[in-house]
Amino acid sequence: MRWGLGLLALILVLFGAVPIGILAMATVVVAPAVAEQIRLDPCSAYTTNTTTTLAATTKQFGLPKWGTPRHQSLTSPAQAIPTTVKDLYVAAANRYGVPWQLLAGIRMAETRHGRNNHTSSAGAQGLMQFMPGTFAAYGVDGDGDGRRDIHNDADSIFSAANYLVRSGVRTGPAGVIRALWAYNRSISYRNDVLFLAWSYAGKAGAVVDAGDPSDCYGLGGELPGFDDSCPPSGSAAEHGLRATALHGLRCVKQAFPAISSIGGRRSASSPTCRFSDHCTGLAVDFMIPKWNSRDGNAYGWRVARWVQAHASELRVKYIIWDARKWNPSAGSSWRAYRHPYGNSNPTLAHRNHVHVSFHASAGDPR
Repeated sequence: MRWGLGLLALILVLFGAVPIGILAMATVVVAPAVAEQIRLDPCSAYTTNTTTTLAATTKQFGLPKWGTPRHQSLTSPAQAIPTTVKDLYVAAANRYGVPWQLLAGIRMAETRHGRNNHTSSAGAQGLMQFMPGTFAAYGVDGDGDGRRDIHNDADSIFSAANYLVRSGVRTGPAGVIRALWAYNRSISYRNDVLFLAWSYAGKAGAVVDAGDPSDCYGLGGELPGFDDSCPPSGSAAEHGLRATALHGLRCVKQAFPAISSIGGRRSASSPTCRFSDHCTGLAVDFMIPKWNSRDGNAYGWRVARWVQAHASELRVKYIIWDARKWNPSAGSSWRAYRHPYGNSNPTLAHRNHVHVSFHASAGDPR
């Protein structure tokens, strides 16, 4: 029986099918997986800085510093925390002996402290984005009303602290790595959370005023880095895309998580098929949030410039955005664009979405 369970655990990990809530199974495999990751890429867990731990306000508790890659925290800095919410972080930190900054970092990464609180494509719910099964196993009554509610602020935050402790977060820096891996099996997510936690401690990035509409766009500084891992996006637009377009969609979504609406393959009966790569599964439209605002337009240009900068890796054929087109086969500059049906609305002029067409892979059948 033990041999069978071990084999099943290995299969589940290899294919990425282990829910974070199945801790009984995860504990069999998480520690070796994290140890192997640290062995292969020490910088993804620690930096060479001599100050490598952050003390909690409640008791001494070491948090490792962030590493690479990071994604969300490159474009979405830490936002100011509402007072009532911060009080809950501190209360949960005192009860479970974890840094309140770590809880704040997780919630900032998940829901921006409730500003983007909706059920995820995977089914995660509440302010700390628990899967229902995980919450059933590790949820606690945070506000003392006699019940556990996945959508209750206090219950969600206290349950996150409980889950981290049950995942080994208090066993040193390696335990923090292991616990964050249990929470979300993503190296970039872990680094984002740690960067945000250190930001709330005043030792990393700035904490911005959440009333500023540009704070979710990350309009300043360098463009996001490029990480070719590009996991599934959860978007229905993935269906029907060919390999290069699918990879491109995932990479753009990973670099620009604020994009929530994406268009993919169109029906072969569409009247635009004679001049559109959408009908062959080789084009993707990335809808830009608040495109008709100054910040939205600037964000769209960041997306377009990022795709342009990584055109070779992504096998980009051309890009259209804001009534401009970049086609490397026609030159290095952006040129004025006019849709075959005219530019009479934002969609035809490509002012509300960045269109990216891709070359087919070698030997990829049509």
